[in-house]
Amino acid sequence: MPPSRPSHLTRTSNEYGRQTELNSRTYLPLTAMQLWENLPQILLGALFFSVASAPSFVLFVLGLPWLALLCGIGLVSPAWVGLLAYEGVLARGYTGSASLLLFGFRHRWLDSLRLGAIGAFPLATALWFALSPNDDLTPLASSVWVLLILLACLILVIVTIYALPLLALFDAPVTNALQNSVILSARYVVNTLGLAALAVLLAFAVIYLSLGLLLILPACFALFVVNNCFLVVHAESTTP
Repeated sequence: MPPSRPSHLTRTSNEYGRQTELNSRTYLPLTAMQLWENLPQILLGALFFSVASAPSFVLFVLGLPWLALLCGIGLVSPAWVGLLAYEGVLARGYTGSASLLLFGFRHRWLDSLRLGAIGAFPLATALWFALSPNDDLTPLASSVWVLLILLACLILVIVTIYALPLLALFDAPVTNALQNSVILSARYVVNTLGLAALAVLLAFAVIYLSLGLLLILPACFALFVVNNCFLVVHAESTTP
């Protein structure tokens, strides 16, 4: 079902219905154009997400990875949903206020918490293996550890790129969002791998260029995720 027109929002200079122009050829230039045209709003979303993610980051730096993971489930996942809902409004050619970020955070907090827990479970298992003494690991145990890392990355990609956007942009129930996220990630492999590669590239930029990029890059990446979700859902709705 296509997204309905938001209420109590101001039209931007973007022409109405720009999201209907979104296709595989215009995806990158259109998203880049929207990033530039909505830069102040993107920065506002970046500030919101950074504040919500700060407790998890601090706990991780302090050497408390388990608390950081729990904090990520309770704060980062709902904040990601709020950011996606907010940028979904921007991608459709409207200007939203900061209240939309808070509304998205509160409105789907419990559902995003559930999806965040699903995404965090394999991460927790991989973290447990990583923190356990591994001097005497057998080749089989090492292979299991590598497979768990890959499984954690795969589930995290599916939840981040598809399940949470479906929740934020289309108000999908958790079960429906999770089921469709698996289908979409398998059906649109190029999109999935492209966004995963972009996430890795941005992570390298944070590591090797500046840690301060963490303040802005997640919000930029979110717009690519939003437009990808609009793109694949539109493709599915027009497929015979």
